[in-house]
Amino acid sequence: MLTPSPEAEPECKHSVELSPSAQNSKALKYTVLGVIGVALTLAAFFLAVTIAAIARSVATANNTASAEFEPASPDFALYKNTRFRECYHGPAPATANCSSVRASLAAHTRGLPAGFGYLETVDPSGAGLDWCQTVACFRGFKIIPSAPRPAATILSDMACWWAVMLTSASALQHTGAQFLAAFRQPPKTTTTTTTTTTSRRRKPCRGARELSVLDWVFLAYDVVGGLVWWWVSFGLFAADPAQATTIALTAWVTAWKWAAVVKFHPYACALPSDGGARRRLPWVLHGLAALQWAAGLYVLSVYHGDLVGRVSSLESYECLASQIAGAPGATPCAAAELCAKTALFRNGRRFVYDDAFSVSGRYNLIAYFFIWTIMAVLPFVFLFFAWCDSAMMRNSAKEARDKMSWTWRVFNKGPHLFLAVSSIIVLAFGSGYAVQLIRTWDSARNREGPFMFHVGCNALHVPLSPWRDYFDLGAYNRAYRIAKMVFNA
Repeated sequence: MLTPSPEAEPECKHSVELSPSAQNSKALKYTVLGVIGVALTLAAFFLAVTIAAIARSVATANNTASAEFEPASPDFALYKNTRFRECYHGPAPATANCSSVRASLAAHTRGLPAGFGYLETVDPSGAGLDWCQTVACFRGFKIIPSAPRPAATILSDMACWWAVMLTSASALQHTGAQFLAAFRQPPKTTTTTTTTTTSRRRKPCRGARELSVLDWVFLAYDVVGGLVWWWVSFGLFAADPAQATTIALTAWVTAWKWAAVVKFHPYACALPSDGGARRRLPWVLHGLAALQWAAGLYVLSVYHGDLVGRVSSLESYECLASQIAGAPGATPCAAAELCAKTALFRNGRRFVYDDAFSVSGRYNLIAYFFIWTIMAVLPFVFLFFAWCDSAMMRNSAKEARDKMSWTWRVFNKGPHLFLAVSSIIVLAFGSGYAVQLIRTWDSARNREGPFMFHVGCNALHVPLSPWRDYFDLGAYNRAYRIAKMVFNA
């Protein structure tokens, strides 16, 4: 039985093809690889800083002095992980008219029915009061006890930045690998009696042996997170959004990226060369990306209030009517009436700290959902322009086909060009977020957080504080939330 020689095996096809002159240009090589290398270094920097921040939050929760802020505490239903209790029972500020402070907060409410108000910053009153002094102005208000649902922890700044940064880093790593292979590809010289022709020589495929350990790691990461776990998360979300933690809006980019990646070296080499897998798998992944994009659009519609700075549409807290009578404060409203005011039990607008990064993770997440959508459809836009040009020039059918074929071949570079360029930009911004985390490592954040109130009922509700991106909470499946964020699911 004859064994095929390596030369008989299919060639390794690379997504990036360089001309011999470009391949031999050291300036081009060092510029392209240098930019990609710097961007990936920024991604590694972001990962290191955010992992350290998560570790600090976990350590905070494990501190015995923090026991009163954990769900096991008898007062957790009232004050959550905030220091609201300390400020609520403290003296009212002597230099401010508390009635005016409350009226000012209620007057600036957006997205809530009349009569409701909320506190969304550490210096909200405009009267020179800090967060604790403002809370003291609500002494006597009935505090409504509640139990947080999983949706109470959604869309923290770190989770939003992580989703975009990891999507970008993974995409850029594949692009960098393709450019590195393109620059390393040795030229092949063919000599005839009259000319010498130089072209790239492709190595034969060696099957799964073409994949390095790093290739397998990235494959496993994306399959487990963006392609499998994400759909499980979406199923739970579709069943009951209030019972689901943050779901990555940009996970569809993973399937879109792999639809291109599997057509080229080294992953194409691991697929059977004599079957239809190489032809069908990209189409399957494109279809999966389209489905995930549509599902992401549904998630976006549910998260709309949270993402654009309005009140959430989700009731993220369960009102504990049986505990209202024994809670601090007084109210003219019955327990059933208080629990019926569902606006009190939704996440309010993003709580803003003085040391917060200037670019909100939520805005960044929604922006890149649509930026990457544009990147994905851009080749079709160019194809439409080519069709319009052919129609105006009255080209023949063959000329029109040739023009559109050339346009598609040249501009269909989504995951390897458009996604890569946008990824470099977001990695630069993300490193700014990491720098801000370092700069504010010892900041004065001290368990401040938002709260909502109803003037007519003289009652308020205290949600969870996002001072540590909710990772200070040992309960509410913290390990699951961290793993889900890490795997971009």
